[in-house]
Amino acid sequence: MIRTPSRPSRRVPALLLSASLLASLPVVPGRANDSAAELDAGGLVLVKDPEIGLLREDLRIGLDRISVRYVFRNRSASPRTVRVAFPLPPIDGAELSLSAQNLPDEASANFVGFTVTVDGVPLAPHLEERAFLGTREVGDLLRKHAIPLNPMRRDALAEALARLTPTARAELVTAKLIPEAADMGEGLWRSEAKFHWEQVFPAGRELVIEHAYRPVKGSLLIGQSDLDDRAFRARYCLDDAGVGGLRRLLAGAGAKTAGAGGGQDALVHAAVVPYIVTTARNWAGTIGTFALTVDKGSPKTLVSLCRKGIVKTGPTTFGFTATDFVPDADLRVLYVSPDAEALGIR
Repeated sequence: MIRTPSRPSRRVPALLLSASLLASLPVVPGRANDSAAELDAGGLVLVKDPEIGLLREDLRIGLDRISVRYVFRNRSASPRTVRVAFPLPPIDGAELSLSAQNLPDEASANFVGFTVTVDGVPLAPHLEERAFLGTREVGDLLRKHAIPLNPMRRDALAEALARLTPTARAELVTAKLIPEAADMGEGLWRSEAKFHWEQVFPAGRELVIEHAYRPVKGSLLIGQSDLDDRAFRARYCLDDAGVGGLRRLLAGAGAKTAGAGGGQDALVHAAVVPYIVTTARNWAGTIGTFALTVDKGSPKTLVSLCRKGIVKTGPTTFGFTATDFVPDADLRVLYVSPDAEALGIR
């Protein structure tokens, strides 16, 4: 199982949100090939401006879509022009090229399908891509050889490497950007990208910016040893009640395996959707109203996350609302389901 280190954060009591606890999850034979680390992303980042306040932020987190609606207000008597950015998750090719992780859209530089509207009108932001090996920027060398800057665009990378001349390949090997072995097709650099645009905030009125994207969620298999691991439980804020529910799922999966004559330990599928809440927020003051909705997609799916005050708002949704909100901890939403396909795991 692949796990990335969690950020230090204030832990709050767990909340395991479920409509039912089912006792018949399928058992899978292996772990490593079925696990993938989640890649963190978040919301918009503004250049600091003391006159622009955020009246409301509505955040909706689902397995396959994250959407955010911001209501800003320029408090000054004149228009303000501010650069707005949406950072994409960084991609470390040395760690991820041969991993089980897949991007939502590997064929596109916009691999999360980011879209944005301003007051309901679609906007086409500029995409800035950069590539690094350690602290050394290597984007120009990659562009010289028509290589995609994102090393997890596997098909495009393979096609680009296949076109290289022996001299070009030797240059990239010397630069430590690709392995010396020709049959090793991974890129060893790190890519960083962001969308950005200049936004005019009219004087004395509200401006609505909405954006959406597909999260790069993680997948993992949970076993009894994980539930006994304090660090694992803390990462997803699993309290005793939550752990008890997952143990019942594991017991059902184990009974199914024993009935079929299997001998391996019981495992259950899970997915993780991250969201960075604590990215530098440069608007004036606190968020007037912050509203979070978590959608688990199916009533049979279990969800756990670290946040006090969440209430059930529908058959598959849960909500949290706060006023004068100061972002205090990033979110990492754990989904567990008896149906792997319901989690987008195939």
